[in-house]
Formats: sequence, C-alpha cells, structure tokens
Amino acid sequence: MKRGEKGMEQGKITREGGHRVWALAVLGLVCIGLEIIVHLYFRTAVGYTHIFYILLVLSALWYHHKALFIAGGLVCATLATSLFVGDLTWATILRVAMFLVITWIVATISEERDRANRELAEKKEEIERKHYALVGYISEAALRMKNPLEMLRDNLTSMRMQLDQGPDIDELKMMLSVQITHLEQIIENFRELNREIIEERDEIPQAFRDFLTR
Repeated sequence: MKRGEKGMEQGKITREGGHRVWALAVLGLVCIGLEIIVHLYFRTAVGYTHIFYILLVLSALWYHHKALFIAGGLVCATLATSLFVGDLTWATILRVAMFLVITWIVATISEERDRANRELAEKKEEIERKHYALVGYISEAALRMKNPLEMLRDNLTSMRMQLDQGPDIDELKMMLSVQITHLEQIIENFRELNREIIEERDEIPQAFRDFLTR
C-alpha cells in the first residue's frame, strides 16, 4: 500500500473511532437515563433493559472484550437500582448475567472475525509484495540481457552478409571472438543475477529461486 493510501486509511479509521465513541456515549447515557427514570422513578423493571443490548452488541463488535467493562457498568447500575427499589429477584440476576454472557459471545465472534480479516489482508499484501519483487527481478534481468543480445544479433547478421559476399577468414575470426566476449558477458550477467537471488533476494518465491539457481 502506498504512503498516501496508508494516510487516508489511517484518517478514515480515526474518524470511525471518533464516531463510535460518540455513538456509545450517547447510548450509554440513554441506558443510564432509562435505568433512573423507568426503574427508579416509575418502579418498572420490565422491557426497557432490552435497549441495553444495542449498546452491548455494538461495543462488543467494535471493541471486543473491552465491552465487558461497559456490560459490568450496566450490571452494577441495574443491581444498585434494584437494591434501592427493593425488587432484586432471581429474574434480575439472570437478566444482568445475560448482559455479560451476550457481550462475551459477541465479542469473541467479532474478535475472531477481525483476526481472520487481518490475516487475510496480511497474506494478500505478502503476495503482492512478492509479485512486485518478481516483476522487478524480471525487468532487471531483461535490461541486463537486452544490449548484449542486440549486439550479438547485429554482429551475426553482419557475419552472415560477409559469408554471402566471400569470407575473409581473419576478419571472421575476429568477429567470432567478439561474439564469444558478448556471450561471456551475458553468462556473467546471469551468474550475477543468480548470486543476488541467493544472497539478497529473499522476497523472490522459493519456486522461482530454485529454477533460476539450477
């Protein structure tokens, strides 16, 4: 990923984090308000706690097991209000226990999902990095081979023309010596590239390393 793309991605994550905090803060205030108004003032402990699950599920999806602190706060608030009102029953205890259980389940599933997504993204990035490295290696090899091979082609063409016109043995020997020099340079370029693969190019996939170093 390019530097500019990384900066944009980080900025997006920061904005999303801010929106999430505000959303949870508003929901938290709503839940506490319901606990005070409905339970403490109207003495009703039925129905309103279902809204708590919106806060708990969202916090578990976004912050995983850290959401258990929010669940714990709601548990404490509900138990404290029930003790004050005097309607603490097994149903109340079961209800607050479900706050913790549901939060833990959603947090665990969400954490596993995010971990799998991160591993998938890392593998994709690694594949792309190796692909770019391989393309770079091929480009470098092509550049190192191009000029000597073009010179070899041109000189062999010239030698063929001289053979058609009547060969000059001494001149042909000299030209053949030049071609041998060019071929030796090409071979040396291949050797140097292969040494780089063995010593420095660890990012080249092993299958290509094995083929190129035979």
